[in-house]
Amino acid sequence: MPEAVSPTVSLPQDPAVDAAIDADRLDESLAVVGALVDECRMELAPEALRVRAVDPASVAAVSLDLPAEAFERYEAGGETVGIDVERLAAVVSLADPGDLVRLVLDAERRRLHVLVGELAYTLGLIDPEAIREPLDPAEMNYDCPASLTLEGRDVSRFVDAADMVSTHVRLGIDAGAETFYVEASGDTDDVALAFPGEDLAALSPADAESLFSLDYLRELARPIPVGSEVAMELGTEQPVTLSFAVADGTGTATFLLSPRRAVA
Repeated sequence: MPEAVSPTVSLPQDPAVDAAIDADRLDESLAVVGALVDECRMELAPEALRVRAVDPASVAAVSLDLPAEAFERYEAGGETVGIDVERLAAVVSLADPGDLVRLVLDAERRRLHVLVGELAYTLGLIDPEAIREPLDPAEMNYDCPASLTLEGRDVSRFVDAADMVSTHVRLGIDAGAETFYVEASGDTDDVALAFPGEDLAALSPADAESLFSLDYLRELARPIPVGSEVAMELGTEQPVTLSFAVADGTGTATFLLSPRRAVA
């Protein structure tokens, strides 16, 4: 894998963070965060890069963990920075397949140097205190007794099918039939899909059903790799969580989406 070239740029002598990661891994991870927010707090802990963010409407949240093993090199001391996700993703998108992206943090000047091949981009950082605080994990204990695991392509399929007829979708599990079901109703057309337990990678059945916004689900489904396994937790009138691997299986991401009120 080609090392990131360091163009002529004034880098700090003792950076707070000096990391290098495969461009595709970083691009995929930023797409997950960017599905919900334009800017985020990024914690660069010694053992992992972490993002916890909630969308402006407090309807959905995202959690991303990239451990040191996801990087070719990772040296960090626990800094938390504010990142413009869209701008960083745009720089990373300029990389060629197989390129490494080097991230060098100048904490004193509040700048992140992004080095990709012959390109050097200096990203001005946002004050983390100016970015909305993420959800407190201690307050995220929901009653979701049912769980299942299906492929990312099936998530995209049921979102696309429901999107043809409605702006909302009902997700549920019939414990007696051991089946995960998806239903959407429009003014004239309806859509229903059923996933029997034997067709799922895993199923822990319990009766559960909630209604969700398709506008949100559509955005959350886009960055989920089609070949990945997606673990879902469901309850009745409770949020749904979708967890999956990123960065070639080295990292993990989780979306949480709150239910909407039933439509009369």
